Amino acid sequence: MDWLGLRDNVCPLTLRRLAAQATVYSLWWERNNRLHNSISTPVSHTFKKIDRLVRNSIIARKNLKKFSNLMRLWLKYE
Repeated sequence: MDWLGLRDNVCPLTLRRLAAQATVYSLWWERNNRLHNSISTPVSHTFKKIDRLVRNSIIARKNLKKFSNLMRLWLKYE
């Protein structure tokens, strides 16, 4: 998680934080699902879930200035 603190001009800190938060949440959800329900989901499903969480977070805040260009940047690396 050291990459969260790095400064660069390619990927804003806000987008990196959203991606990290979505990743941690998805992995935590998958872990609990396996432990409590004995059900595992395919890796592709986890990646789609992370993508959807990030997109939803950006869309929900699209009117805020620091979120205005994040969707374009997120889709750029799809």
